[in-house]
Amino acid sequence: MNSARIRILIVLGIVFAAFNLRPGVTGLSPLLDAMGEEIELSAVFLAVIGMLPPLLYGISGFITPRLYARFSGLGLTSAAMVMVMIGLGVRAVIDSPSLFLALSVLALLGMGIGNVVLPPLVKSYFPDRVALMSTVHVGLLQFGTFIPPLVAVPLASGVGWRGSLLVWAGFAALGAIVWIVIRILKPAPAAEAAVAVVGGSELSRLLRSPRAWALMTMTGLTSFNNFILFTWLPGLLTRSGFDAAFGGAMLALVTAIPLVLGFVLPTLAQKMTSAYPIVVGFCLSLAVGYLGLWLLPTAAPVLWTVLLGIGISTFPLALTLITLRARNAEAAASLSGFVQGGGYLLAATGPLIFAFLLQSFETMWPAFVVVLASVAVKFFVSHAACRPGAI
Repeated sequence: MNSARIRILIVLGIVFAAFNLRPGVTGLSPLLDAMGEEIELSAVFLAVIGMLPPLLYGISGFITPRLYARFSGLGLTSAAMVMVMIGLGVRAVIDSPSLFLALSVLALLGMGIGNVVLPPLVKSYFPDRVALMSTVHVGLLQFGTFIPPLVAVPLASGVGWRGSLLVWAGFAALGAIVWIVIRILKPAPAAEAAVAVVGGSELSRLLRSPRAWALMTMTGLTSFNNFILFTWLPGLLTRSGFDAAFGGAMLALVTAIPLVLGFVLPTLAQKMTSAYPIVVGFCLSLAVGYLGLWLLPTAAPVLWTVLLGIGISTFPLALTLITLRARNAEAAASLSGFVQGGGYLLAATGPLIFAFLLQSFETMWPAFVVVLASVAVKFFVSHAACRPGAI
């Protein structure tokens, strides 16, 4: 196979891999009520299923660079797609909640590995098109976040909730086939690129840096709220009297807004001395969205969802700040690992705490007090996180 066809095949592989990194998460939440009618889902299940994505993304961020150093990027990506395919496919046809969780772990570990290995693969095979292919990678990842909740319930109305989940396993199977073919062909990279293993003196310095901790906390609390909304927004809306399709549409909307803002925030942050005013606006938006969802859910649900989506858009801003505040490439790798690894582990507590409070009290105010408190903490730590100058 000539080099042009190889590059087309790898582009196709990146498209499929990027798309498959989120449907297993956002395509599930709108279907939890339908699943609960057939399978008894305990409060523990609902808490754990929301906690698993950020937890396993965080763990993958620490272990994947070491696997990358031992195995090839092609091999890891192929394995990741197979893990996603098996995890999503088998969990859709079983009746055991505990086995469903175990298979979700398998799929989410595959997604977490994919999060880490795709950027260096882009750099390896497209060193002359990094910006273009990075846009393809990020765009398809966001597309795979936005589309599943929008179509999950309509699909389920035709083929059942199991069929709706199997659709995403089918896309993962296509990705696995493409990457297995690429793995067999073993195309030579145009340039060598590796995943940086976070550690050493840079990490030691970050552990002693209040600003690094502030950036990690700001990022973690953003994801804390992000994954709460991914898990619970459809359910909160159906509790207020809306149907499941509307809940899925609102989940799609809340994921689409960070995608749109992600195109302008990096440039805006680079031009501003401090991005703190942006974060203040996002915190206020998130707080108002939560208050509306809690106190007046039926008055303006679309408005509350838009405000919530704006509020969780701090994440693409935080990724930009990692690059802007690092002194060099080694520092950027360590800061990225520290901020995202620690941030995802902090975020994993969000769905767990929120589910526990919703299930333990007859009223929703304890759960909403917790998320509003997280917004307040984020408001205060972000001043240090956004301060200009290298961390």
